[in-house]
Order: sequence, then structure tokens, then C-alpha cells
Amino acid sequence: GDSLTQGMQIYSSGLPEASFCAYRGANPSVVVNGTTCKRSDGGTEVPMEVLTARQPPVLYILLGTNTLTTLGASDRFLAYYGQMLDLLRQTLGDGCTIYVQSIPPVRPTVAAEKPGLATDVLRGVNEQLAQMAASKGCVYLDLWEAMADGEGNLKEMLAAPDGVHLSAGNGYGTWLT
Repeated sequence: GDSLTQGMQIYSSGLPEASFCAYRGANPSVVVNGTTCKRSDGGTEVPMEVLTARQPPVLYILLGTNTLTTLGASDRFLAYYGQMLDLLRQTLGDGCTIYVQSIPPVRPTVAAEKPGLATDVLRGVNEQLAQMAASKGCVYLDLWEAMADGEGNLKEMLAAPDGVHLSAGNGYGTWLT
């Protein structure tokens, strides 16, 4: 995952048995291209090498929010996402259940500054992620319904001050639930 997932690792005590491959700014191309990433503890690793060594029975994926900040970035993002899912399936095998999590909404001020994160754009990306997950034998997990308000924005009570990340209590608690 990306920095949202790092937050789950740092702030949540609800997943004591979980292992995390989470890196600030990570996106599907990082996994596909074998990029070395920096962990929250400062160490470095290559995500696919870690996943290959661990051979997890279940994998939850949420990454790419930073990649989607500009309009038009979604096509490249989705192309890499498909390649990443193929690579993960090939490497981890059919015994690994892969959950593709939707890209969560953001607060309105963020969407105004970063049009690629606007509600309609993210909904379109999430629809394509759901279709991709189904076509590649993965499970789609819709976080949007639990995190979005009536206008499709990240609920204020779930948001960290930056409007993208989640609050340590309510935000990550809602995601975990």
C-alpha cells in the first residue's frame, strides 16, 4: 500500500497479525518495475521481493492516490494496476486471496486543488478497479460507501487535517470495520 496503508500500520492496533508492505507515495508502477521503497521505519525494500518471500494467504491492496492527483493520470494508473495484479497472481498463485480496495474519497478542498481526486474521477477509477478485480479473480472491497458523505467527499470526522489521509481513531477504525 501507500501512505494511507502506512497509517493503518502505524495507528491501528486492530490487526496484530498483519504484515505490511506500505510505502509513502507507492503506486502500481513501483510494484511492476521492482522499485526500492522506503518503509515507515526508514529501512528499504523491494515490495515484490517482500511479498514473494512472505507468500501471504491474503493480500489487501490500496495504493495510488498520489498518482491520481492530476486529470488524465487514471489511464496509466489503471494500466499499471492491471499489470501489477497479473504479476501478483503469477507470483503468489491462486492460493492467495487478493482484495483490491477502492481509492477512498478526499475532502473537497483537496479535490479542488487536485482535480484528479475529484469525486467523479475517483468513482470512475473505482468502477474500473471493481471490473478489473472481477476479471482477474480478485475480490473488490468498496471503502467508498463507509467513508464518503452524501456529496461523495471523505467524511470530515474520518479525515486527517490534510484531507487525504485518515484520522488515527475514526478514520482507521472505519476502514478496519
